[in-house]
Amino acid sequence: MEIVEGNPYKQCTSGYSNSCEVLHVTDKNYHALKERKSKNRIMSSCLTSLEDEIKPLGLGIKFVAQGEESYWLKDKRFSVTNGKYLLVNETLPRFDITIKNAITRAVCVDIDAALVNDLLLQTIYPNDLDNYNSTAQYLLTPELFVNEAVAEKPMQKLLNFIISSSASQTLDRPGIELIYELTSLVVKNSEETIKSYYSLETAKLSTRQELFRRLLTGKEVLDDSLFSDLSIKQVAEACCLSEFRFYRLFKQCFGDSPYNYLFKKRIDKSIELKKDGLSWVDIATQLNFTDLAAFSKSFKKIKGIAPSKVLF
Repeated sequence: MEIVEGNPYKQCTSGYSNSCEVLHVTDKNYHALKERKSKNRIMSSCLTSLEDEIKPLGLGIKFVAQGEESYWLKDKRFSVTNGKYLLVNETLPRFDITIKNAITRAVCVDIDAALVNDLLLQTIYPNDLDNYNSTAQYLLTPELFVNEAVAEKPMQKLLNFIISSSASQTLDRPGIELIYELTSLVVKNSEETIKSYYSLETAKLSTRQELFRRLLTGKEVLDDSLFSDLSIKQVAEACCLSEFRFYRLFKQCFGDSPYNYLFKKRIDKSIELKKDGLSWVDIATQLNFTDLAAFSKSFKKIKGIAPSKVLF
């Protein structure tokens, strides 16, 4: 089925498509129906086996309600299973999808990039009512919208509704309204990253993009160094930045220094390790604290109580 709606206020929008294609695919008709007819598309699916190559257009949301879809992009495998979703966008080259001999119920939602950019503008400048034609300066970047996440309850509820009603052809709402609602949820869930990106003070858009990409690399290095003795200088070198510039821009972007960010991540990790049955002494050692006393002091500074007082 295909639903196309009109918009009487089209002349006041930011140039994005106001039509939406809605369809359901199975093993038999997937290849016949997969080609996009609209910049906004809702494609629910019930597939048991698939190998295909996809070229993103706009913002793509891949959500799995049952089963598993595997994606390979940027030399990394993403396994999207029950209740998870993957965000991809048109800055990516083609990537592969695989479903291996298991019933998989899912939905792929493609959203016009101009619509996402419009909502980005509203998020960054909520009080600007007259700048709806300036979204060209906002953009879908690989850093803003390429990630895997667990869908929170509102998004899961909406996506499951889309799957069931699309499959049964009982959709009683305009597809474009579902696109608007889903776009709002995606941007809301990514708001922290979006604001971090635009907090970077640069004269050129290309400079912001490149610096943010490097800072995210640094953030990933910090996330991977909870159990290692890695210096901030080494992290900065991994980002091809001087230590001072990395420190200044990281704090500007994420609101905390690299050291404090790593410090807090280690304390959060300590709680996970305690739930796994490790002793506080072993945890302090694994997380590179000099001794239990230093760990306890740091834990209390972050959490407000001593580790021995934490209830599980």
